[in-house]
Amino acid sequence: MNSTNPRSLFLSMVLFALTFCPALSQVARMDSLKQVLQKGDLEDTVRVALLIELCEASTFMEEQGGKYFAEQALEISTRINYPLGIGLANNSIGAYYLQVGDLEKALPFVLEAERVYLNAGGFGKNLLAVYNNLGIIYNRSGDTRKAISVYKNAILLAEKEKMLQSQAILYNNLGSAYDKLQVYDSALWAFGRVEEVSKEGGIEVGIMMAKSNLGSVYFSLGNLDRSKEEYLMGLEIAEEGQYTRNIATILLGLADVYAGQNQLRESEAYYQRGIKIAEEIQALPLVQDGYEGLSRVQEKSGKLSLALDSFRKWQQAKDSIFSLEKAQTLEELKVRYESEKKESEILALSQQNEIQSLELTQKNQLLWFGGIGILLLSGLGYSYYQRKKLKSEAQMAELEQRFLRSQLNPHFIFNALSSIQNFMLKSEGALASRYLGKFSKLMRQVLENSREEYILLEEEIRMLENYLEIQKILLQKEFDYSIECLGTLDSGQISIPPMFVQPFLENAIQHGLKETGGKIEVEFSLAGEYVEIIVKDNGVGILSAFQAKENHRSLATSIIRERIDNYNRKLKNQIQLNLLDRSERKEQGTEVQLLVPYLSN
Repeated sequence: MNSTNPRSLFLSMVLFALTFCPALSQVARMDSLKQVLQKGDLEDTVRVALLIELCEASTFMEEQGGKYFAEQALEISTRINYPLGIGLANNSIGAYYLQVGDLEKALPFVLEAERVYLNAGGFGKNLLAVYNNLGIIYNRSGDTRKAISVYKNAILLAEKEKMLQSQAILYNNLGSAYDKLQVYDSALWAFGRVEEVSKEGGIEVGIMMAKSNLGSVYFSLGNLDRSKEEYLMGLEIAEEGQYTRNIATILLGLADVYAGQNQLRESEAYYQRGIKIAEEIQALPLVQDGYEGLSRVQEKSGKLSLALDSFRKWQQAKDSIFSLEKAQTLEELKVRYESEKKESEILALSQQNEIQSLELTQKNQLLWFGGIGILLLSGLGYSYYQRKKLKSEAQMAELEQRFLRSQLNPHFIFNALSSIQNFMLKSEGALASRYLGKFSKLMRQVLENSREEYILLEEEIRMLENYLEIQKILLQKEFDYSIECLGTLDSGQISIPPMFVQPFLENAIQHGLKETGGKIEVEFSLAGEYVEIIVKDNGVGILSAFQAKENHRSLATSIIRERIDNYNRKLKNQIQLNLLDRSERKEQGTEVQLLVPYLSN
């Protein structure tokens, strides 16, 4: 597990109208507000206040609810020229976009709220919400120290005015900024202040956020027991108040904790619960985060097929987020282009006739450059997407490689244990002891090598020699073998993918060398950017073996071919395999030619 919580988005609480209600009453509060709104005799200012309250109440439970109500409030406030409502609505819409992570859309609404309040005067307390949201923008855009300065100044004003709710939210976002800088002691202090102020003011949602964020920081510090304790207390409040998004966030945080404690079954269960809620509310960042963690836990549990499925779902969520961002960017470019085009046309109609041709040229240039800009941005976006896609495919190929290697080990061990059984039935104790020592060493070599992408060639050779010695004892089949490194190849300085040669030795012994006196030769040599591996035997030959067992299909060879296909999906230098019947060269037996890429140590 990483040392920092990947869900840093939920370490910030945005400010709406600076009001909170106890968690237990959130759903009832929304229903009550909606019923009041249906009355036809409400004053417009009262209707605006109700809509702003609905915006705040729904944001923690509904994906689009907050923005929808705030937009209605802005429409009414603009129509009646109501500065307080215009400021509240703009700030609430900006807060909604902050909550979903769209800084570019959030900033103009927050700045407009600031402009309205400053021009109207007398809205000092409401400016707290604006400055808090500006701090969040600074924090998430990378200027975290500036955000901390904004938060501290706003906290002084909130404390002077004895505004507990504002203090709770400002301290929460201050803690988020410290957490981002990994100043964890200060983050714990700030989130502790959130809890203290929230308890003083009876702000249940503030206590919930404090507990959730304290759980996150303790996770980053490696104090998993304390992290779980804080998360569980936050989860109880979130479930009681039906704060759906926060429930999903805390569940995924608990899944991280259980994974860190190696309680994989519990971790998997919490990931699945969190993902289910995130999918229901279509919170794609949480869905992506959840499947990424679930894939790691399932892989660690040995559930490789499930891990592959979760990995693919993680990739789908990631691609969906990219597609949405790309569509939004293109739509914004289109709107901007159309606006600029109309402005140019209006300007052209208002000018004198003698400069119309010049303006037409300028408009054409605008069209030309606008089109190029859109194409360039689209190209860059597509290029970025392709790079991400290739990286993800490589990760998936690596996971599938582990899956295939895990198939190869049981296959090899099963064949060896079958031979052991036959050998032990002969009751030859001394030979049995000698064999078991070699076999245990071989098992350790196989299990260690199968976990690595590349191993030293000398380690591969030691494993092959041990394997051949065991086969001579088990099968009581006299055959000779030789393993050589030719030319300038140094087996201690070259690493190759493991477990590619052994299956061909197995096939040579089992299907090629029918009689005693056979010989197996293995040669390693450098061939450009590859290590060339030649495996030769003087047995019956591959054609004769196939004719003798027409319906037999070697599982080892099949798995090796699948491994080669998966390696080649991510390698520049492709692994190459060629099987030859030596009878074509007037010789006896089979020859395997294998080219594999290598690493120099």
